Amino acid sequence: MPTVAPFNAIVLRASALAALATLLGACAVPPVTEPTQPLLQLERPAQLPPGLSEQPLPARWWSVFDDPQLDRWVERALAHNQRLAEADAHIQVLLAGLDAEQARRLPSTELSLAADYGKRADEQILATAEDRHASTRWRLSPGLDLSYQIDVWGQVRAAIERAATQVQAAQAARELLRLQVALQTSRAYLDQCAAQARLEQTRQGLDNLQRSVRLLERLQRAGVAGALEVERLLALRDTLRARLPPLQAAGQVAAFELSQLSGHAQLDESASCRAIPQPSGALPLGDGWPLLARRPDLRQAERELRAASLGVQVATADLYPQVRFGAALAASDSHLDGLGNSRALTFGIGPLITWQFPNLRANRARVDQAQALRQGQIARYHGVALAALKQVRQALAEYSAAQEALDGAGAALAHGEQAQRLLRHGLAAGSVDGLTVLDSERQLLGLRARQVDARVRLAHAQLMLLHALGGRWQHHPPETENPA
Repeated sequence: MPTVAPFNAIVLRASALAALATLLGACAVPPVTEPTQPLLQLERPAQLPPGLSEQPLPARWWSVFDDPQLDRWVERALAHNQRLAEADAHIQVLLAGLDAEQARRLPSTELSLAADYGKRADEQILATAEDRHASTRWRLSPGLDLSYQIDVWGQVRAAIERAATQVQAAQAARELLRLQVALQTSRAYLDQCAAQARLEQTRQGLDNLQRSVRLLERLQRAGVAGALEVERLLALRDTLRARLPPLQAAGQVAAFELSQLSGHAQLDESASCRAIPQPSGALPLGDGWPLLARRPDLRQAERELRAASLGVQVATADLYPQVRFGAALAASDSHLDGLGNSRALTFGIGPLITWQFPNLRANRARVDQAQALRQGQIARYHGVALAALKQVRQALAEYSAAQEALDGAGAALAHGEQAQRLLRHGLAAGSVDGLTVLDSERQLLGLRARQVDARVRLAHAQLMLLHALGGRWQHHPPETENPA
């Protein structure tokens, strides 16, 4: 009769095999090291451009413009934008995946109960030997299986952390999308304001031209002005009048854009813009330079890089032996009346060690693939950091240029309006001809248009500067926060 090895000897042999597998697996790949983070350094200007201050920026950064209609549009867009709703659903999908990964920390159980009606081969043989017919009956096969993966190499932990990191990256992406929606809504509202301002400026120009036309017509009847001067002024008036429909269409296009961003199909005429929004005082930027490192796009890239690094660890763990602990409980008696008998119970318990060795080619390929993805995420993170620095520098340069352009356009318009008043007095006195007035009217229209364009450009520059350096970079977790 063969001898049975003592239990301690079996344990020692299993431990020796596991230790040998560990030593062999440790030589598989080098350890994963975290990449060096790029330096985010933005030199603070020695002196801020005019119109800027270091006052704290409010969380609702668009409220700096002190425009209730703009606040209403942005809040509506953040509440009903369909892209944000899609991002929320994507976060829910990742949260469900995180729950699935966390479930791997617990033992997996499976309860089975098979039932069949009929005869079995062993019963038929026994019945034939006893010269009788085997009876048909119901048979039940209950069973309980339990399996637990021992996380020797940290694969389960790395998979859970990777899932949690992916959730955090999705939350950062949602925060970035909120910024984009707020910016797009503000710019669409500004476009509507610009169209309205250009429309009002054009109508004002038409009124001024109409007064000049009436004055020339009186001078023509008095024999001082000629028909040519009147006709040229009428042509300029009609040319200006032809600009009204495109400007009205531009306002409607901006209104449709606002409706789409806010998730509504109907236009809201009550929320139309009346004037180009401007901050009531100096534009507050806060301490935006240190906040640059906490931008949601950088946070998203950093979380995606972390997830890629954890993916390398998950793939590397497949090169090592996998250790599982299992247990099974079943009943050997398949008859209904014998299932409760303790003698019919069968069970098994013990470890299971699996290792795909010596053919590790497929696993090594997955490790190489994960490392290549990680290198790509490193490059992406560096690119996002450089793009953030570029965006801030460009926004500061654009704001400074827009502020100077508006100052110059305002001064030129003031001189042009004063010159126009002097010319009208000269025209009424007969010392100035109609062609001079025509040239002056044409020049004044251009000055007014440039002044409106400069105001619109400055408002756009203010929006971009708030978005680039200040606007809500601080982390505001969405409603679906990471449970891990």
